[in-house]
Amino acid sequence: MASVTRVLEGGLSAQEALDALIRRAQNGQESAFEEILCLFESKAILIARGMGASRADAEDIAQEAFLKIFRYIGSYRSDRTFKAYFYRVVINASRDHLQHMKPSGQISLDDIAERPSEPEQRASYEDVEMLRRALRDLPSREREVVILRDLQGLSTWTFPAS
Repeated sequence: MASVTRVLEGGLSAQEALDALIRRAQNGQESAFEEILCLFESKAILIARGMGASRADAEDIAQEAFLKIFRYIGSYRSDRTFKAYFYRVVINASRDHLQHMKPSGQISLDDIAERPSEPEQRASYEDVEMLRRALRDLPSREREVVILRDLQGLSTWTFPAS
């Protein structure tokens, strides 16, 4: 993260700083990969959770997505925004992972461990669980739109093509 901050202080926009970081990653600089991971890991996990994954599965999905991104970073085309590329890879990794999971409706031990014990936290947790169930019931394409637009704050005009 230090180099992104340093680049931003140098007068570049956030997009220009990200583009510079991607070029460094394409040139094999390991520290650039680590910075990309730091910048985008929580977003990947949030997207996977929104797609219906447990916390542990969401972390696995994020790891799978980043492995794909890093493996193919050299072929990334800069005519598309990296964020669109990133979202598409995470959505596809989520789909692939969730298709091979347990049937819907089963609760994993990870999900049980996440439940808070305090009454105030339980009410908030129940709201989040209701949202997760509602998202899980949506058809895949509509769920992706809700996640990317309402949870990630993207404009409907910036959604990546399938």
